Amino acid sequence: MFKQFATAALILAACILGAAPVSAAQYTLKMQTYYSPTTAMGAKYFAEQVNRLSGGRVEIQVFTGGELVGSANILKSVRNGMIDIGHGMGHHFTERKTGPLESGLPMSWMSAVEAEVLYERRGLKKLFGDDYARLGVVYLGPTWAAPYHTLSKQPIRSLDDMRKMKIRAVGAAAKMLSSVGVNVVNLPPEDIYMALTTGQIDGVVYGSAAEYKETKFYEVAGWLNVTPLIDPITDTLIINKKLWESFPEDIRAAFNAAADQTRWAYYIWGEDESLNVMKEIFKDKMTTFPEADQKILVKAAEQIWEEEAKKSPDARQGVDILKDFAAAKGRL
Repeated sequence: MFKQFATAALILAACILGAAPVSAAQYTLKMQTYYSPTTAMGAKYFAEQVNRLSGGRVEIQVFTGGELVGSANILKSVRNGMIDIGHGMGHHFTERKTGPLESGLPMSWMSAVEAEVLYERRGLKKLFGDDYARLGVVYLGPTWAAPYHTLSKQPIRSLDDMRKMKIRAVGAAAKMLSSVGVNVVNLPPEDIYMALTTGQIDGVVYGSAAEYKETKFYEVAGWLNVTPLIDPITDTLIINKKLWESFPEDIRAAFNAAADQTRWAYYIWGEDESLNVMKEIFKDKMTTFPEADQKILVKAAEQIWEEEAKKSPDARQGVDILKDFAAAKGRL
């Protein structure tokens, strides 16, 4: 399904840009993503798009998580030219004061359309692009990953249900849940399956339905709460500044078009896969939080946003954008 989507998108983009027939590569580049070999479809799709849209003049070799550098070092490695292109997450990069905001603070956007509005129309893309420029790289833009849904052994129909459980969560989502009385447990991904099996935890905030199938967590926890704590988690595409400045305009156009299409390609594929999984595995075992509980979560999330706002003037500006948007949506 993902390949079919990718092929159609590539043909359309090639027509729009008037890409020339495939020829010998003029640029051979290295790209690293933080994704594993089995989940790096988005990065590979981006590389394929750039190759076709450039008429074969650019070839990108994709390396998966940890192959060349650690995920936290992708930004500095793009800056110093060790790798040419990075596919990471803002909160992985400790030098980024707005990194957690870029990746997606809890309850900050509740659909990919909302994220698109916030990035493209409300100023987040420019804010983050300027931040990356100060750090010596060129920001190609965000890519939408997956929502944060909650998997559990027993149904979660309310915050009161959740407060009776031990929930694995990390980062800002863990802070938010803890602040509303949820017993939060911090575990690495490789320990989640066994912890669910033994009862060390009763539920997990990890990703989408498709990811719960891929990890096989659904085998030991059969209920899915589909109120997102964030939707989508947001990744980033960056490229070495000197390399970018060396490109002619048509190559830059190919990169920008590829980035724009990659933003949606993986997310659309993942959403389609998740719908199939919901029908196959979680039919009659899906719940949501009531509206009153969602408002409690947003208010708790607002406190997390304010903590982030203290980190820098840019973080303050970003949080103000989130708060204005949440107010316009009637959440605050």
